[in-house]
Amino acid sequence: MGAMMVSIDRAGRVVIPKDVRDALSLGPDAQLDMAVEGDELRLTPVRQRGRRIVEVDGWPVIEAAPGRSTSDADVRRWRDDGQR
Repeated sequence: MGAMMVSIDRAGRVVIPKDVRDALSLGPDAQLDMAVEGDELRLTPVRQRGRRIVEVDGWPVIEAAPGRSTSDADVRRWRDDGQR
């Protein structure tokens, strides 16, 4: 993708064109890191580190996320939501 022209509105917002958002998998809640280098502005998507698949008692499971837990009630709710 080459250079493209965008503008800033009165509130200071810049719209990132849809084809760019799609190409970078940026959704409505995406976070961007902003850096100013001389007279240039650089926006870089902040990517969350993915979790690995690990083996627990012979079963493949998604690696635990620090500070987060999943209960049986969470799993039942997700299952039930998926069946509607």
